Amino acid sequence: MNKQSVGGTSRRGGGPVRALAALATVAALILGLISVPSTATAEPGASQAASSNPKFLVVAGTEMGKVVVLRLLDGGGLRKVSEQSTGNGTMSVKVAQNGRTVFVGNMLDQAIAVYRISDSGRLNPIQKIGVGGVPVTFQPSPDGKYLYVANGLGRLKTLRITDSGRLQDTGHSVDQLNATLAPMVTVDPNSKFVRVASAFEWGIKSYRVGGGGRLIPLGTVSAGITPVNGNTTPDGKFFYIAHEMSMDVRGYRILKDGNLAPIGSWFSGPISHEVQITADGKRAYVPNAGSFNITGWNIGKNGRLTPLPGSPYASDVLTMPALVVLNPNDKYLYAIDVFSPGKLGTTHAHSFRINPNGSLTKIGSTDLGLLVVDGPVAQLAG
Repeated sequence: MNKQSVGGTSRRGGGPVRALAALATVAALILGLISVPSTATAEPGASQAASSNPKFLVVAGTEMGKVVVLRLLDGGGLRKVSEQSTGNGTMSVKVAQNGRTVFVGNMLDQAIAVYRISDSGRLNPIQKIGVGGVPVTFQPSPDGKYLYVANGLGRLKTLRITDSGRLQDTGHSVDQLNATLAPMVTVDPNSKFVRVASAFEWGIKSYRVGGGGRLIPLGTVSAGITPVNGNTTPDGKFFYIAHEMSMDVRGYRILKDGNLAPIGSWFSGPISHEVQITADGKRAYVPNAGSFNITGWNIGKNGRLTPLPGSPYASDVLTMPALVVLNPNDKYLYAIDVFSPGKLGTTHAHSFRINPNGSLTKIGSTDLGLLVVDGPVAQLAG
């Protein structure tokens, strides 16, 4: 097992684990290309933006081990302010509830790097901590107490987030669904329940959070073909998840005991990635990399989805939106491409205005200077 260290990770646990890390990175990239799941995800609906007034968009390049930071401009535009190397095989970026602590998961390093973002958008290193495997994806709890990590070896680990932003291993871990290369983790807005979606088993497993962050297994429900990470409405009533190969979004009612009950399914588009939900809980958006567009819905009081006016909304020609990030003011949406073949190379972030009826109007595009952006690697911060 890797041990916690400052400024680096222990060299123990190489060999087979490092080989698994390399395999996981290659598999994740290939899967994203052939419509089998990427590990796309983002914060749960109510806490997607870690603060109510974020200043930056943080995006990592999957294959480059590099993170770029963009400032959110008045009017919805973006401006690149910094970039830096953060590790090898970056597949997950998350921001704690304080808006300042940034977690970057590097699979080939078998570690999570922790940073504090400055007022200027610079990432200042705090710590690197080994996770005893491959940090495929992870999720901070909205209450700011814990980080739940899928370590790529069939375990879901609980790390404590300290006041300084450093991570401590609680010693708590549970078996997850048997999807070591592509588990997806979400936490409900009330921080009481954690969910793992298994892209290879086509299921969603729920856990209740006990004392000290200990996870208590609940039930498992079926999902569609190759689910990517899900999201929960801010009121904690409904859970939605998109599927790359069955090209739909499925909705579930969250029961009092934390288990899920199916509501229905709705067509989204080819290579659908993670659902994002507005801060008011009234609308949901899904990027469709295979059709170069974004699908939007109204969320009814019964949890059922109805299309927004003009949906789906086209991105630029031959750009493949893999992630959407919503500003908590519910005025702007940012779509990040997994590839941008229509832009002749590096990936782009596209800004959209969210109109009063929920429809989207394109504002502009910003070159990220990254080759591949796939997985849960874009978050608001500051």
